[in-house]
Amino acid sequence: MRIYRLTSDGQKWPPAQKDGLFVLGDPEAREIKHHKKNEVLVRTEEEAIRLILKGFSIRIETKTRPSLVRRNIFVDGKRVS
Repeated sequence: MRIYRLTSDGQKWPPAQKDGLFVLGDPEAREIKHHKKNEVLVRTEEEAIRLILKGFSIRIETKTRPSLVRRNIFVDGKRVS
């Protein structure tokens, strides 16, 4: 798992996928980036990483349902947001 979110209790949560695609949110969509019409879907982890480094949010698994997040994201063990 190259991309994950690290929670305060030390748990690593992986990206959620939709039909095998990573789901991201464009920062230009601001407060409505989580709406379905604004989803950015990418096939590869490399593309997801490239967009995360540009400021995009990524949908991450949680205890209840996937959530679009921007903070505490790690790539290859290094914090990127």
